[in-house]
Amino acid sequence: MGRLFWKFFILVWLAQLAVMCALGALFWLARERQDASAVAAGPMATSEVRTAALLLEYGGTEGFARWGRGFPGPLVLAVDAAGRDVLGRPVPPEALAQLRELEIRYPGAPEIRKVAALDGAHYTLFSLGGEPGRGGGPRGGPSPGWMRGLPPPPELAATLAGSVLTALLLALYVAKPIRSLRHAFAAAAEGDLERRVGPEIGARRDELAALGRDFDRMAERLQASMTAQRRLLHDVSHELRSPLARVQAAVGLLRQEPERLAAMTERIEGEVARIDELVGELLTLSRLEVGELGAPREEIDMHELVAQVIEDVRFEAEAQGSEILWQEGARAVIPGVPRLLHSAIENILRNALKHAGSGSIDVESDAGGSPPQYTLRVLDEGPGLDPAELEQVFTPFFRGQGAVGSGHGLGLAIARRSVEAHGGTIRASNRAGGGLSVEIVLPARSAQPRGGGG
Repeated sequence: MGRLFWKFFILVWLAQLAVMCALGALFWLARERQDASAVAAGPMATSEVRTAALLLEYGGTEGFARWGRGFPGPLVLAVDAAGRDVLGRPVPPEALAQLRELEIRYPGAPEIRKVAALDGAHYTLFSLGGEPGRGGGPRGGPSPGWMRGLPPPPELAATLAGSVLTALLLALYVAKPIRSLRHAFAAAAEGDLERRVGPEIGARRDELAALGRDFDRMAERLQASMTAQRRLLHDVSHELRSPLARVQAAVGLLRQEPERLAAMTERIEGEVARIDELVGELLTLSRLEVGELGAPREEIDMHELVAQVIEDVRFEAEAQGSEILWQEGARAVIPGVPRLLHSAIENILRNALKHAGSGSIDVESDAGGSPPQYTLRVLDEGPGLDPAELEQVFTPFFRGQGAVGSGHGLGLAIARRSVEAHGGTIRASNRAGGGLSVEIVLPARSAQPRGGGG
């Protein structure tokens, strides 16, 4: 058990003991005060009062006094009509008032006796509080037996055992999830992100359980992030290895055949440009991953931006015998970075162009809703994707089974990060008639639905 367990256990147990002692003391004091100034009742009190009455009646004051000094039981008083004790002992006013009330309400009560002493004086006898062997009267000091007002030893031991068990269970309830969290954090610090605390915590619904679930989510995200980083490092190494190998081969050929300087120089420049393009895309993706947009936001007219991108890509489409059909008309203003959204839409269009072949590419835009949003869909007539690849298509360096072209597999990943940086969403789905559909949804400052085709 850890130190927290023992601290919590001792604290809870001491708090329970303090409450128990305080309540016991209050009840004990109340009972002491009540018993010391109350008229005793019951068979014992009746017997003592009867004996004292006989002694006072036939033995006089002296015999009554001798009996009272030698008897260890409760104090028996003999008061006259004025409320004074025959032996001059103090009479509690509460007991005297209770005596008068009992005489009125219960005349002839067995615990109260009226006698005439040898000197002819009349006295009323009653027992004052306490029980035999427990002290409690003005004449009694400490007496043998258990403390007055406290439960007997077995009951007290059971109470203490119950308090210890309660404190133990509470300490275990608090310390167990904390201990699990501590071990999980230690495992994470050693690089083991597989450990989860949810199964150990179980079905708890308190703050510690919520903390455990938060840790599990954090561990899952860290594990996914580290896995993605390892995969990215592997993919980057793989993508860089090929152009670097070709550069090295070109340098070797150039040394062997100096007369091929122009051809080898052109080849090296092409490979260096390819490496530069890859590094640039990686830097863009890295900035987007950490939320750096690289420029201040401004108001973007999405109709104009999409028209510009389509115009830029249309030349490549015509060169391969394809056609871009845009159903324009919807307008929206979006706060963002034009360069990033331009790059995102351009990457989606170029990806569709690679797979469309000589088929057409449809671009649809729509706007409206509350809150307003802008939707852009790019639909091609290519082979589409395997359903298992639809979510992976936005992963860096992912290339599907039917991938064509010489891209690095970063275009759609950059598009996704750019759209998400603007608070939007992007998803891919297969078209019913064949081909792929990529849809972008962006929150807009203002939006107007499409009024006609184009």
